[in-house]
Amino acid sequence: MPLINHAGGGSSFAAIIQVTYTKGATCTCELDGTVYTAPDTSGNYSFKVHRAGTWTVRATRGAKTTSDTVVITADKEVKSVKLHILRIFGISRDITNSSPAWARTDDAVGMTATASKGTVAGSSDFDDCYPWNGIARQTLSTGDVMVKIPKFWYRRYREGNIEYIKIADEAVENFEVHPTFTISGKTTDCFYIQAYPPFASNTTHSYVSKSATSRPTSTSGGVDNPEFYKAATARGSGWSLFDLAALSALQMLILVEFANNDVQSVIGRGVVDTYNIPDTGGCDSVPGLTGIPAGTDGQVSVVWRGIEDLWGGLLYQITGVLTHLNARQYVINTTPTKYNDYASFTYTLTYDIPTGIGSKYIVKVGLDPEKPWIMLPENNGNTAQGSESTYMCDAINRPKNPSYTTYPMFNTYHGGGADGLFCIGDFFESGTSSTTAYVRMVYRPQ
Repeated sequence: MPLINHAGGGSSFAAIIQVTYTKGATCTCELDGTVYTAPDTSGNYSFKVHRAGTWTVRATRGAKTTSDTVVITADKEVKSVKLHILRIFGISRDITNSSPAWARTDDAVGMTATASKGTVAGSSDFDDCYPWNGIARQTLSTGDVMVKIPKFWYRRYREGNIEYIKIADEAVENFEVHPTFTISGKTTDCFYIQAYPPFASNTTHSYVSKSATSRPTSTSGGVDNPEFYKAATARGSGWSLFDLAALSALQMLILVEFANNDVQSVIGRGVVDTYNIPDTGGCDSVPGLTGIPAGTDGQVSVVWRGIEDLWGGLLYQITGVLTHLNARQYVINTTPTKYNDYASFTYTLTYDIPTGIGSKYIVKVGLDPEKPWIMLPENNGNTAQGSESTYMCDAINRPKNPSYTTYPMFNTYHGGGADGLFCIGDFFESGTSSTTAYVRMVYRPQ
C-alpha cells in the first residue's frame, strides 16, 4: 500500500494509518476537527498523520457508515484497520407475471451483468462484490479442477405475490448462512464443485474433473445409482454427489447476478441443440469464464464463473431429495453421508410436484417456510402455461411410471430451451442403469 502524505507538511511527527475499506465508499480520518479524506474510493488508502491521539477512521457508502478508532502514540508508528460496510444484494419478482426478469433491490440497484459471447468480453458489477469476487477455479490434491464458492448469507421470502431473494456479505439479522455451508451440522467457509463434467478414469469409481478430456458416451456402460455413491465415498470425507443444497446456492448466486430466470438467454443455451457433446475445456478461453465460446449457441458449451456446462446437454443426479411421484411429494435429507439411505429422508416439502406425464414447462417454484432455500418445481394447478421464455423458462420431465420413488436428475438430454437453471429431467429408480446420466461431485472441507 503506498504511503501518501495527504495531511500536508509542517510537522516532523509522522505516523501511518493504513485503511482497507469497502470499495466504493468514501474514507476519512479525523482527530479534533482535523479531517483527511482519501482521494478515491478504491478500497485502500494510507493516511499520513502528524499528531498523536485517538483517530477516528470512517467509511461511508450511500446511507451506510462504519467506523473504528486508531490510537497513535509514537512517531513513525504504522497501524492498520479494516472497515467493512454491510452489503445486501437483492432481487424481486411478481411470481404471477410471465416475465422471467427480476427487479434489483438493496445494494444491487443499478448494477448490471452481461455474459461473454465468443471473443466479446462481458462484464459484471459483481466482480468486486463478495461472495462473487471469491468464486475461483482451484486444482485440489485429487487432480480435480474445482470451483470454490465462498460462504454467504441469504434470505428468500414472499410478500403476497412478490418474491425476494437477497444475499448478504456478512451475518445480519433475518439472514441465515446458506445451508450448503452447514451440512451435517458443520459449518465450512466454502464448498467446491467440479469445474467440468467429470470423465470416468480407469480407476474404479473415479470421476475426475479436467480440461480437454473426452466425455464418455455412457457412464461406464450404464452406471446405476449405487455406483454413483461409490464414486463419492471413494474420495473420502467431505465429498458427496451434487446435491440440492449446492444447486440452490448456485441458483441464488446466478439469479442475483443476472436478475433473470432465463439463463439460457442471458448467459448461453449450453449444448442442447445437438447430440455432439464436445470435450471439456471448450469454455477455457471465454473472457471472465462466464458465457459461451465462439460457435453456434446451443451447440457449444456454456460456463458461469468457471463452472462449465452446469446446464445443457447432460443429466446430473441430484441428491438430498427424493420424489414420491405417485403422492406428488418431495422428501428432503441434508446429511450427505446418508443420501443413499431412503429411510433418512424424513422432511416433506409443503408443496406438490407438478402433475402430468412428459415434459412440461415450469410456471413457478415452491417456497417451504421451513426450507426457503429449496427451489423445486411446484404444481400450479394448470392455471397458467409456461414456455422457454416465460415464468421459470425450464421444464420438468415426468416419467410414464408414476409409482417411482426416485432421485431426480438435474437438466435433460438434448432438451433445447427446456434446459436451464431449474430444469428437472428424467427420473431414474434406484438400481436402474442409464447411458445418459452423469455424476458431478462437490467437496466441503472438513
